[in-house]
Amino acid sequence: MDKSVNRREQYRYIRNDKLFVQILAANEKVDVKSVNVLCHTCDASIGGLRVELEIELGIKTLVDLWVEFEGLEGKFYLRGQVCWCCQSENASNLYQVGIELESAYATDYDTWIELLESFSN
Repeated sequence: MDKSVNRREQYRYIRNDKLFVQILAANEKVDVKSVNVLCHTCDASIGGLRVELEIELGIKTLVDLWVEFEGLEGKFYLRGQVCWCCQSENASNLYQVGIELESAYATDYDTWIELLESFSN
């Protein structure tokens, strides 16, 4: 993957929020039996997140996310799919992962959009 190419259509906000990732469905790279990972965001946009974590995730891995947005109470429950994964330039034991968010039933996706749109006003 060419990391110099920005394929996101929305503005990226540099973030460092705590994030809990639960893998729902994956390919052969990860054993999906109750895989839950605590990690942090690198940046966020209306349509996606870049996170850094200790395991490699395959493309199209389906994940549930609980994001603790710094400065706000509670967590955002989101769902998304991995669109890229590569080893972090900062640490050899970490991976950066691009997650495209989905508008899934019973998630906080609409509230997420409203929050990030409020930053541009």
